[in-house]
Amino acid sequence: MQIGFKVLLVSDVVDSTQEVEAGLKESGANQVMNLSVEGNLLKVLADNVIDLVVLDVIKPTTALFEKLAMVYEYCPKPIVCFSNERDSNIIAKSVKAGVTAYIVDGKDASRMQPIIEVAMARFNEGQAIRKELAQVKDKLSERAVIEKAKGLLIENKNMSEDEAYKAMRKMAMDQGKKISVVAHEVCGVLTGLS
Repeated sequence: MQIGFKVLLVSDVVDSTQEVEAGLKESGANQVMNLSVEGNLLKVLADNVIDLVVLDVIKPTTALFEKLAMVYEYCPKPIVCFSNERDSNIIAKSVKAGVTAYIVDGKDASRMQPIIEVAMARFNEGQAIRKELAQVKDKLSERAVIEKAKGLLIENKNMSEDEAYKAMRKMAMDQGKKISVVAHEVCGVLTGLS
């Protein structure tokens, strides 16, 4: 487990976070910042280096889920939620919004470290999968552009499929560009001529 991590502790009752804060510090947090659920979560995350977001809320709200979804989209962090709410719909919404661990009635300091370790591990695994998925999407997108460019060369220049690909590959090597970049350029030029 990482020692000396920084935590943003978000609560709907900021005055009652001592138990969670103590557990976080006992688990290795060297800095715990407090923020009310009404606070600007994205701004605080943008202005500070934060390793973990911990929610200490009686009942998560739709507004909180919207903030968490924006965090998940723009500056993803592992998020642990301590709540008294047992409703499975609320739990499902929190997970969809990016919560990596949802704990009901379990703020005991002795449980804090394993909860944080699991949340961080799940977050890291999820981020690796998101990155891999983005790379696959990029490759598929590049492949689609190359195929479109080949089709345009075949149609407009009366080339065979093999000739079209070799022509683009030669242009890419001559210009020091990726073939997908050349394919975008070919599509732009040949689509403009149509």
